[in-house]
Amino acid sequence: MPNLLLALIAGLLFPLAFAPYDLWPLVLVSAALGYTALVRSPTPGRAFTAGWLYGVGMFGFGISWLHVSMTDYGFMPLWMSIPFTALFAMGLALFYGLAFWFTKRRGPRAMVFAGAWLVLDWVRGGLLTGFPWLYAGYAAIDTPLAGLAPLGGVWVLTLTLVLAAATVVDLARPRVSAGAALAVVLILVTAGLLAGRHAFTHPSGPRQQVALVQGNIPQDLKWLVTMRDETQEIYHSLTADLPEDTLVIWPESAMIEFYQDIRGFVDGEGERIAAKGGALISGLPWRDASTYPPRYHNSVAVVGTGHDGVYHKQKLVPFGEYVPLESLIRGWIPFFDLPMSSFTPGSPDQPNLFALGQEIAPAICYEMLYPAQVAERTGNADVLLTISNDAWFGHSAGPLQHFQMTRLRALETGRWLLRGTNNGVTAVVDARGQVRDRLPQFERGVLISEYQPRQGQTPFMVAGVWPTLLLALAMAVLAGGEGRRRVSR
Repeated sequence: MPNLLLALIAGLLFPLAFAPYDLWPLVLVSAALGYTALVRSPTPGRAFTAGWLYGVGMFGFGISWLHVSMTDYGFMPLWMSIPFTALFAMGLALFYGLAFWFTKRRGPRAMVFAGAWLVLDWVRGGLLTGFPWLYAGYAAIDTPLAGLAPLGGVWVLTLTLVLAAATVVDLARPRVSAGAALAVVLILVTAGLLAGRHAFTHPSGPRQQVALVQGNIPQDLKWLVTMRDETQEIYHSLTADLPEDTLVIWPESAMIEFYQDIRGFVDGEGERIAAKGGALISGLPWRDASTYPPRYHNSVAVVGTGHDGVYHKQKLVPFGEYVPLESLIRGWIPFFDLPMSSFTPGSPDQPNLFALGQEIAPAICYEMLYPAQVAERTGNADVLLTISNDAWFGHSAGPLQHFQMTRLRALETGRWLLRGTNNGVTAVVDARGQVRDRLPQFERGVLISEYQPRQGQTPFMVAGVWPTLLLALAMAVLAGGEGRRRVSR
């Protein structure tokens, strides 16, 4: 029982390494204590239980804010929303149960533990629609290790942190050789420090002025029919007196009506900005009437400037933007009938957006958490753009965690990132993942800043996750086998 309690406490420490707490060394402490609980487990079955409790602590605390959208905006009572969130956390915790179980069977050794952790994190991010939240590597965004991100993305950062934490534990274990693991840690850390001094991308043109408009419309009012005219007036007034030659960004679902129904207003705003040498990019719902029944998309588009650049979101949020098994559960409880929860995903083959002579790689909200998709879409783009509406999660840690994770996409691709939101965090992030400008949360305003267009390819953009994933698989399988052979001898 003390060992299982240790695993649970270790998991509870993990989210404290991320925003808004930002106690990043705790990710090492958490992983080390979790690995200690694994080592002390007498059987693989008990190790699975310890790993599951570790995951329960991690997600039970780390994503507890999910119930806010269910309760405040989905009209689900607390006695239902809290168990729903808890069940989700317990389901995600199974991945760590499997990692602990596999490691116990194979060794345990630090290299096995880190390899299994990384592989199952990767599976977690892609299985079904995936839930790529709270990877350990995100905690290192403001550390010297961040230089690893252009080499192998959040994956190699995660592998390094977990391996380092477990190696410290192995160094204190009698009759356990940790030399190979320590060598890998030193190689990875050295690579990160050296890569942090190198710029893999280069400027591709003069700096461009940008204005990110934060409407700060309360989520409980945003979707009301009576708010439509007021919403248009808010964005019109915030945009009316912006400087010339400015790229103007409106956030996700800035307009709550389909573009096809308010084209006159939106295009009119875009044409007015274009007449001053700028361009308008807006998030809005999109109706495609070329099929029957029509398809609906969560989209972002360049409007009113003669361009037809539009991007439809590919990665939809379950229950928020589409309802799995819709015919069975739609109407069961109000949460499953949230506004705009019947979207169709866009095609992966969509082109990027173009405005003011630049190629812009777009991602809508949750999509920024998929490193491979963002890296692939970046390609020859000059800048990254993401729009979001995190107002669903109120004053919780969710929006701040989301922002911290999106910053790593800038570092992985060597591009500046423009982030426009309804109520925060609206910001401009440079190619090293550092915040250059931001607006306060929950305030209506316009962030006027500038960014540097860049071109070039980082190693992560070229190779993706595969080198790190293959290394993790080799560590999990080969290092574990060596450990078992030593035991048998």
